Amino acid sequence: MTIRSSLPSLLFAACCLLLSACDSQGGATNVPTQSAATGVTEFHISIFNGCMDDVKVRVGASSSAGNDVLLLRQRRDSFAGTTEAVWLLDRDGSVLDYYQPTAGRQKLKVTADCTGLVKG
Repeated sequence: MTIRSSLPSLLFAACCLLLSACDSQGGATNVPTQSAATGVTEFHISIFNGCMDDVKVRVGASSSAGNDVLLLRQRRDSFAGTTEAVWLLDRDGSVLDYYQPTAGRQKLKVTADCTGLVKG
């Protein structure tokens, strides 16, 4: 095997590695358990559940305490807050993803695979 014939294989492997590293739906390995102090005084979130299942989000100062919101599949809900954060929970109550709101209005979406929160 020559270097020239292995070059396309190496390029393909490198592209696959880069694409998998950029996947934002990879789960919550570094999700904080408390919301960070951001100086946000008020926010309003409109959230759409793009998942085909009902999901639960928690709005509060920590992932273990706050108000739970049940988002029905393919439906939108909205809520307001001050210094809280938003945690996407699985059926067991474990954190899948986290979003720290900024001041003002914003839109979030639960991903189609039910594992992440994305802006937009």
